[in-house]
Amino acid sequence: MRKVTGLLCLSLAMLLLVSFGCSTAKKPEPAPKPQTIVVPDVSRISFETIDFDKAPEIVQSLARTLKDSHFATWTTVDNRNYVVVSQKNLPAGNGIQVTEIERRIPANDFDWVNVKLRYLAAANLPTEKKIDTEKPLVVAFTVDRPVKALGFEIEKEKAPAPITAPITPAKPAPPQGGTSQPAEKGLKLDSPKPGQQVKGPLQVSGTANGIQGTVRVRLKDVTGSTLAEKPVSIQNGKFNTTISFSSPVKEEKASVEAFVVGEGGVEKDMISVPVTLLPSTSTEPETVGAP
Repeated sequence: MRKVTGLLCLSLAMLLLVSFGCSTAKKPEPAPKPQTIVVPDVSRISFETIDFDKAPEIVQSLARTLKDSHFATWTTVDNRNYVVVSQKNLPAGNGIQVTEIERRIPANDFDWVNVKLRYLAAANLPTEKKIDTEKPLVVAFTVDRPVKALGFEIEKEKAPAPITAPITPAKPAPPQGGTSQPAEKGLKLDSPKPGQQVKGPLQVSGTANGIQGTVRVRLKDVTGSTLAEKPVSIQNGKFNTTISFSSPVKEEKASVEAFVVGEGGVEKDMISVPVTLLPSTSTEPETVGAP
């Protein structure tokens, strides 16, 4: 009887060993690969103007603290950014508005926001709604990661130029001793060509006759939104650079611009060529560097 009991125990032990001790261990799940976030060098941020009385309490308290000053400031509440601008001590007969908010990335792990303000002359102030200058102007916007810095750029609206009689310019005297003509001043884009199909990174080159310093090059989509923008140094009357952008899912119309930023941030000597953006054939997105 003891011999039979011992055989049963030995059989049971072997069965347990086969069932549980020899099972194949499961391989651990592979860690997900980090995703690359592609952000243009310069891009516009959508924003909305909100009633000061409906702004968060911290925004109202901040404005009341600075109420006797002509101020422009910014704060963040619940991951939403608020720009607050005083309207109380504006120059007589003027109003103020936020015309554009830009997001700029000088480094891959650092970005800052540029808020463009414009003083409006009395003749251009809206008449359908009286502006309560005792209350500050408040606009709100949201971005996908914390803003590290914010700056303000103020533009004064130019008064209309007086109307004068047209002056017929004198014809230039013919050149002496030859037929060569001086190079025309301004910007010219040599690449890309008008109507060219392009992919990122995009090669942009051209000439800058009579212009010193830097030229800014910009890529815009068909809606006018900026996909990429960066400054380029002029060397021996020429400029050459590459700009990176996130490729579209399908072909899209776009334009490449080159211009100079003059006094007060005014864009001048603008030149533009139409291009077609092609979708990328690579599975990896283009990385966007600093401007």
